[in-house]
Amino acid sequence: MKKILVPIDYSSHSDNAVSYAIEIAKKINADIHLFHGLEAPELIAMPGFMVWPAEDFSEMKEEADEDMEKYLLKLKEDPAHQQPYFPNITFSTSIGVTTQVINQAIIDQQPDLVIMGMEGKGKIDRFFLGSTSKQMIEKASVPILLVPAIAQYHPINKIAFATDLSESDLNSIHDLARLFCLYNPEILLVHADDRPSDFHDPKSPSSQFLNRVTCNINYGKIYYRHINETDIDKGLKWLSENGQVDILSMIHRHPSIVSRILEGSHTQKMANSIHLPLLVMPENKTPIGW
Repeated sequence: MKKILVPIDYSSHSDNAVSYAIEIAKKINADIHLFHGLEAPELIAMPGFMVWPAEDFSEMKEEADEDMEKYLLKLKEDPAHQQPYFPNITFSTSIGVTTQVINQAIIDQQPDLVIMGMEGKGKIDRFFLGSTSKQMIEKASVPILLVPAIAQYHPINKIAFATDLSESDLNSIHDLARLFCLYNPEILLVHADDRPSDFHDPKSPSSQFLNRVTCNINYGKIYYRHINETDIDKGLKWLSENGQVDILSMIHRHPSIVSRILEGSHTQKMANSIHLPLLVMPENKTPIGW
């Protein structure tokens, strides 16, 4: 049984992520764990500052749990979520620094997928709960599906996976196929650069990469597309808007400190402009294998 973790803050974009998660959970036979993190003052006593009373934390936690119980009851009573059945949903709350408590929830719950809401196109500098998109992408240890506020769920028929033809991409393609196999989607491997396609040359990097995909990944609906575009981000954005794609998936690669400060990763830049769900995959360089 798979598990989906959904951090929430009761906002509209958070509610949209929950609805999206419920529909995916029904299809892939997954449980859902809702998590709410409460921001709190630093717990370390500093000279000249008052220490936040421990009993106040206890009251905050009790109130947060009560709010989550009411929220879950509301979900269960919503007719829109009943067909064909309502998935098993649990919840937890925690107090602390947002990114830290979310990361701890990931460690505790061991989800196969995290689904998070985004405020909307061009407004993903801040996630709800006070954390930033960059922090969550940087810390990703499991796939994170970022759902824009305007995105409405519909069956996942095509997933575009942006590849740079690296050997480590095989693991992510394998994980992608395994996670969404019950949708039986097309997985479109997309490579964008400013050179003409060399796919038909058996000695070319793209041809050799696809041979490795065929030999190592037991999934029959994998295809390849080359996008001739100098600006990789523009090429991927064009694909997301014109390629009849339901999800765009990218590996977050850790660039050098200098390039990260000056430009950020392609994943972070795409997250600032994309209008459809963006699946961020952690980089995995372990040997491929089913």
